[in-house]
Amino acid sequence: MNLWWDVIASRVAWRGRFPVVVDRLRAREDGREFDYTYLDVSSGAVTVLALDEHDRAICVRQYRHPMRQVLLELPAGHVDAGESPEACARREFEEETGLRVDQLESLGSYVPVPALCSLRMHLFMGRGLSAGRTALDENELLDVVRVPIRELRQQVLDDQHDQSGMVCAVLAAWQRGLLPE
Repeated sequence: MNLWWDVIASRVAWRGRFPVVVDRLRAREDGREFDYTYLDVSSGAVTVLALDEHDRAICVRQYRHPMRQVLLELPAGHVDAGESPEACARREFEEETGLRVDQLESLGSYVPVPALCSLRMHLFMGRGLSAGRTALDENELLDVVRVPIRELRQQVLDDQHDQSGMVCAVLAAWQRGLLPE
């Protein structure tokens, strides 16, 4: 069975922070067609799990409107055009936390919701923090908090966090032996 669909037309239905795209698709298998709507975030994004000298994770608490909740998250952000994921991780971490990260190690990447969005999330582990300068976006209002990594790991294992960047980064770092037992 041929599972591929070809794009026979494409249009941007709405342009905001990220464009909403509608592609007209045709199945190679049987020729049927339909419109597929998705959010185009092909530039990617990053999440940074950084630990201070006391093995505390640097987290941010902020309101997330689609969830109608204040969530505890790891610093994260979208990759700018022409920017590498690592450069973005350094920039976003400093902008959100006011701290610079010296050492960054890739923890891999994943696609959170491939049926709805083209986003690839790049995960990083950071160490070696020093003072920097915050530069929040006009729509950002957040608190920076430090959580002992052992507590955060247990919270993830106890299903107390459902923010995918945090869950994936903590579990990936733990699995690779990068977190203290």
